[in-house]
Amino acid sequence: MNAHNPAWFAAAADAEYNSYAEWSRLHPLLTAEQERAWLQQHQDASLALVRLTQGIGKSWWQRRYPGLNWEQRDWVKTIWDKRPNHADMNALRLWYLEQHSGPTMVPRLWRRLLQAREMLLGSNIRLVFSVAHQHVNQGLELTDLVQEGQLGLMRALEKFDVKQGTRFSTYSHYWIQQFIRLGLKNQAALIRKPTNVVDDVKRFQRQLVMVQQSAGKPVSVATISKELNMDEAQVRHFLELGLNPLSLDAPVSDDGSDSWASHLEATDLTTYEATEQSEVIDRIRQSLGVLGHREKVIVALRYGIQQGREYGYREIADQLGVSRERVRQLEKEALNKLRAHWDRPDPMEAF
Repeated sequence: MNAHNPAWFAAAADAEYNSYAEWSRLHPLLTAEQERAWLQQHQDASLALVRLTQGIGKSWWQRRYPGLNWEQRDWVKTIWDKRPNHADMNALRLWYLEQHSGPTMVPRLWRRLLQAREMLLGSNIRLVFSVAHQHVNQGLELTDLVQEGQLGLMRALEKFDVKQGTRFSTYSHYWIQQFIRLGLKNQAALIRKPTNVVDDVKRFQRQLVMVQQSAGKPVSVATISKELNMDEAQVRHFLELGLNPLSLDAPVSDDGSDSWASHLEATDLTTYEATEQSEVIDRIRQSLGVLGHREKVIVALRYGIQQGREYGYREIADQLGVSRERVRQLEKEALNKLRAHWDRPDPMEAF
């Protein structure tokens, strides 16, 4: 059922997101002419606020956006092409009111901007619901999807240019969808993966479904590798990335009295293992005496001997004032010395 259908929206009012439904009731759908008028008011008020601060606001904008090209003669156009967000516009307004003591049009312009903003966001919340419904059952609740989509709608309003000649709903659909997808990537999974990895896994899963459907049965890793022209190791890697983490508290038995955590082996060292580990550590400490001072420091830092943690090449290089490559060379020389020392027969064994 379409989100623009009154019956759909009446049903939505009974759900947890009734605050959105109430807000949308207060802002009916706009005609193309009404929408264009509100968009023009929002854009004019925003641009007027930037131009009003032209006399004293350049330094403020330069601190806000140091990466922009400030050599252009019309720096206001530079700012407007950047399309500052609502938070920046509000910060500019507060800063200007602190700097300017006389009468100003800023409060009036700000009220016009907020009026247009509220009307446009409220009248397009139905579109956010509609797009959010397309992404349910992917790891986030509908209310969370709507919130992410609302952020996309806000950014679309800030970036929209009335001169484009397109409907605002057409333009904002892309931003809403992008913010929802970004929210799913960042929040849906218990273990967050990089965006490119998530995209690769989804692409692999779509191809895997096509292979299984054409075969009509579950297929082996070798078959998947052959059909997708991929290495078997790469196929296994993608299959592992697609697995969902299992909670240790998840019940194993039907009555729920047994969990996965109860089947894990104890990780505490036995008395024998602790004694053996202690002897190894003592032997390593004694062996460090054959190394020079700098080699000893590198081995101790690299392998966390009496340091509490292991240090990386960059951290060690910064401490010693040498390059990372030099640290690797010294580490290799130190390990060769230790191997030679350990391979040397113990003279006490001859007796």
